[in-house]
Amino acid sequence: MAKFNSYLLGKVTKSVGNVTMCYMNKQNIARAKIFSRKDKPTPEVLAQRAKMKALIELSRRLLPVIRKGFIGIGSGTTSNAFVSLNLGATSADESYMVTIDFARLRMASGLMYTPKVTVTYSEENKMYSFEQEMQMAEEGYSSADDQVYAVLYETVLKRSKLILLRARGENGNTSESLPEEWDSTNVKGYAFATTKNGKAASDSVCLTIA
Repeated sequence: MAKFNSYLLGKVTKSVGNVTMCYMNKQNIARAKIFSRKDKPTPEVLAQRAKMKALIELSRRLLPVIRKGFIGIGSGTTSNAFVSLNLGATSADESYMVTIDFARLRMASGLMYTPKVTVTYSEENKMYSFEQEMQMAEEGYSSADDQVYAVLYETVLKRSKLILLRARGENGNTSESLPEEWDSTNVKGYAFATTKNGKAASDSVCLTIA
């Protein structure tokens, strides 16, 4: 901004090029216009934004799960870790509609050993049955008292259920009923382990529901 006196021009109020002139407080003032450049986003950028938006929305639905499964990952939030890790499990079409590959989706991430869990579903009883195989302890990677969790996610209703199973060092079965309003054909299953104090986790595994 510049102030000037012009006896020839008098009170000036107009624009010339990138300079706007006005009269204020008995003075002529010249102000330069500031132009900001806004490049049009490329299709790749728009696709990436669409993927991140879909994963951020999903992370809100899975928040109780993510808080247990992404402990100790980086310096950001557990939700940020979930989004970053799962970008590879998404794809976007030409209209930027996002598809999530739930078989590749990660509900947890860490260096611990993954648990040995299988699951079956009884349509007659509307019941899931999680079967665990005992695992031996190994320093730094697994312990008999590690907590094992299962996750059920209804992909249409976008609802999740976090289920505490048995300790890693136990064999056994845990049953869980199908939540009301859920359609079993839309349900995906996962399992992961954490230390007893919850400060470290394993990667999650996607379960084949038999």
